[in-house]
Amino acid sequence: MDVSVIIAMYNSESSIETAIHSVLQQDPHGLQLEIIVVDDGSTDRSSALVSQFKSNLIRLIQLPKNQGQANARNVGLIQARGEWIQFVDSDDRIGADLYSKFEKTLQPGINCYLFSFMREFPDYTLRQTIRSVKDKRAFGHFGGTTCNKFIKKEICLEFKPFTYSDICFTVDMMNEKELHIGLVKDAYYWYNKKSDNSVTTNFNKTEFEKMFSYIHGQIDKSDRWTKMFILELSLAFLFDRNIPLPASLPIAMKTFFKLFRYLPATIFNQNRKSIENIRI
Repeated sequence: MDVSVIIAMYNSESSIETAIHSVLQQDPHGLQLEIIVVDDGSTDRSSALVSQFKSNLIRLIQLPKNQGQANARNVGLIQARGEWIQFVDSDDRIGADLYSKFEKTLQPGINCYLFSFMREFPDYTLRQTIRSVKDKRAFGHFGGTTCNKFIKKEICLEFKPFTYSDICFTVDMMNEKELHIGLVKDAYYWYNKKSDNSVTTNFNKTEFEKMFSYIHGQIDKSDRWTKMFILELSLAFLFDRNIPLPASLPIAMKTFFKLFRYLPATIFNQNRKSIENIRI
């Protein structure tokens, strides 16, 4: 098995079919796939819709109660048989040429491949293309999401039990694993910003503070690049319209006081400068 695609879902009846179709309806490629859908205690027709797919590539795991995306992903990781792990959110999709381009890009010595982002807003789409990988901060592109990556299963960590678990996962991977990063050029993950159900849209101040409390606790074990990533991320949240300033400002200030010596390097060597943003 080459790639295990893990989709954690909760009450996703309006989007899960699109997510699965995007994995199944790919341009021709030679990769062996499995799709592990973990139903995190849905109360709608999500599982019934998944069960209607007549594909032996799909495995549906139904959890008895809702325990959060991090736990659902961890369940999927335990069941995964692929050499590579990919996470797809149940309200998103992937580009039709992702696997064909990934297959052509594969080379020895790389344990993580990144690909780019399409952010679908109600009135426009923002194409965010990674043009180069300068250092390991690239692992945290697009706010530390896990969804623009193929990760070797042998290095893939479990998720911490937070609502905003992606960023904690990213920092843990940067701290605990030796990352050899490759880039699948001009391949895209389609991130649905039209939905009102995403974790980022439904901001939770308590969980946001828990996440950064955890991240601040990892700073002492972090190297220069990871510290610069944490600093740049916390400052970027000041300009995120989904996060109220009274929540993001204290976090940014606390991070700044911990990491102020890295501010000049972060400003003059910004991670985001390796991404080309085009509104289409």
